[in-house]
Amino acid sequence: MLPVIAMEETYYALNPWWEGKDFDSGIPRPEYTSKLSKLLKRKQINVIIGSRRVGKTTVLKQLIKDELKHEYLANTILYLALDHPQLSATPLSEHLRNFRKTFNHSRDRQLLLFFDEIQESPSWESELKSIFDLENVKIVSTGSTSSLLKTQGGKLTGRQNVTTIYPLSFREFLSFKKLELSLAEEYRYESLAEEYLQTGGYPENVLMPSPEYLANLLEDIIARDLLRLFQIRRADVLRDLFRLLAASVGSRTSFSKLARALGISVDTVREYIGYFETAFLVKPMEKWTTSYTEKVYAAKKMYLLDTGLKTLVTGKGDLGAKAENAVFLHFLRKNETCGYFAKHQKEVDFVLGSIERPLPVEVKYDSDLDWQNRRFSGLKIFLKEFPQTKEAIVVSKSGHIEFQEKPAIIKAIPLWKFLLD
Repeated sequence: MLPVIAMEETYYALNPWWEGKDFDSGIPRPEYTSKLSKLLKRKQINVIIGSRRVGKTTVLKQLIKDELKHEYLANTILYLALDHPQLSATPLSEHLRNFRKTFNHSRDRQLLLFFDEIQESPSWESELKSIFDLENVKIVSTGSTSSLLKTQGGKLTGRQNVTTIYPLSFREFLSFKKLELSLAEEYRYESLAEEYLQTGGYPENVLMPSPEYLANLLEDIIARDLLRLFQIRRADVLRDLFRLLAASVGSRTSFSKLARALGISVDTVREYIGYFETAFLVKPMEKWTTSYTEKVYAAKKMYLLDTGLKTLVTGKGDLGAKAENAVFLHFLRKNETCGYFAKHQKEVDFVLGSIERPLPVEVKYDSDLDWQNRRFSGLKIFLKEFPQTKEAIVVSKSGHIEFQEKPAIIKAIPLWKFLLD
């Protein structure tokens, strides 16, 4: 462990506001900072999770700037990057003790603590619980895998609120591109939506698109968040499985077929997909049905949490699958529960709502909106099966029309407009 004097230099480097210095906090993401500012009013630990390089640290810095303007004095805010080699070996309680000593804070003085990449700190679960229970502090922490919530063994149950940071939404994508289009320029949205599908939403890649950047990011996630954490022996199989999942986005996934293709057991496939989910690489979607058994045992549909990673793995084609993936992520960000409908080998991509009031959403990323086309047979079957449906949405490439198809009103909406709503 470094002496306090040696660590103090690192503390000051990470907390420039202590000396009245300005600091870069990136492009605003108010969707997250406004929510977190409200949560700071409560007595709880705020945990931010999400993929590597998705912008968790940037959101922390933006939150710090907000709190400096409205609530806290500069010397009452501590930020620690716990993956820093000079800080990672020191327990959280020791860092807090050093912070109090640096500014001679009394025990009753409320402090605001930001712990970045908290899983890198020794015994972080017990340390965090002890600080929360015994100290007059507000805490915000981040981690790169959802598994850190599971590994803490319930120590923080009832003490934490979890916020997931996702890759940029289409609205944020436009903001990062500094594009504020007028209604007279709606024609530009279609090509921008396609660019969004190809590039994805990792902030640095949006600002400076690079296949090399995404390739390095994917390898970093696999090596640091999966191979190290779960001690996986067959790294080559793990990478091959991700490629297969990327190629099958939007399709019902058979774990047994994946197992046969890779020469591993079905249980191992399930286990590895679970690892991908904890690292925010993939997300499964269940069948929309009233039968709990069918929901559990029916094939899942798999989606990536960033369409740019699909471009990296499978190329620039397959825009239909990427559009469907983007719609799924739109629902995920809004915390909307959805599933797919399937009958007689026909499907509806997404169904939201209840049996009493369902909302089917079909993604057809082209300009052909002919209702008589066989491509709409899944949606027609759904409307016959659930005559209580009042509305159905078709997400298209272009075209915005509305017509009655008893019992429902069919609304066709361009992808760009759907993602902005």
